[in-house]
Amino acid sequence: MQERPPVTWLSASVRKAAPTMAKINPCFRRIFVFFNVLFAIFGAVVLGLGLLVHLQLDEHEGKFSAVALLLVVGAVTFVLAVLGAYGAQRENKNVLIAFFVFMCVGTIVLLRMAVVMAISRPELTSVIKQELNKAVPLDEASGNIRSTMDYIQKQAKCCGLFNGYQDWGEQVPESCDCGSDEADHCQKMNSRYAYMQMFEVQSRMVYSQSCGFMMLEYINLVFDVTLGLLFGFATLALLGGVMSLAMIICITAIPRPKSISTPPIFAISPHPPKYTELIESA
Repeated sequence: MQERPPVTWLSASVRKAAPTMAKINPCFRRIFVFFNVLFAIFGAVVLGLGLLVHLQLDEHEGKFSAVALLLVVGAVTFVLAVLGAYGAQRENKNVLIAFFVFMCVGTIVLLRMAVVMAISRPELTSVIKQELNKAVPLDEASGNIRSTMDYIQKQAKCCGLFNGYQDWGEQVPESCDCGSDEADHCQKMNSRYAYMQMFEVQSRMVYSQSCGFMMLEYINLVFDVTLGLLFGFATLALLGGVMSLAMIICITAIPRPKSISTPPIFAISPHPPKYTELIESA
């Protein structure tokens, strides 16, 4: 008969599990990757649009700084989005740190641009108005200015810059003429010379709305949209930086070891324990 090993009155054992590395919450990581993929697609679309416009301008009109701006914005957005998505998916601390630094720098740059534009907006509007007034009288302006004004007057149904048809002197173009079905937006054009009014058979009707004020409204709208985009992208960059910082902290955090303790095991023996067994169990 096989002998049973000596059993003490009371024995307990504790098993400690090996510490595991801290992991990013899967839902949090998926949300971060999803939005970075969306921004990568947006950057690729902007980059492709910039390249397309660049090729078209090379063939016809030339190059503009707006094309370069599209290329830079598209490329930077695409690279940063791919960087953030890769770092979060692979839980790479170094990549996430680089993404966090870029987001902080981007937030500062965008906020600085937005604040400067908002502060200097009234001064820029005043300068633009002064530059437009330098073109008066329009009948003595260059051919490019006259053709541009003709196109604006036909499309916007306006006349002159800030003083209506009077900005054209005595040579008011036909683009200022308004039809009989637009009487609410028309005014009678009076010649500045009395003898011409005496021989005038039929009064000429021109648009009463000045193009300069409409141009300033359009410029203000461009300012509003630009400021909204700058503050919006700054907010998104700040949010991306905060989320990447949270993932960095989660990866570098030292997890607490989890211990699993087994309940005490009691064994009853009909014989009292020996002195050596008591010493060993102690």
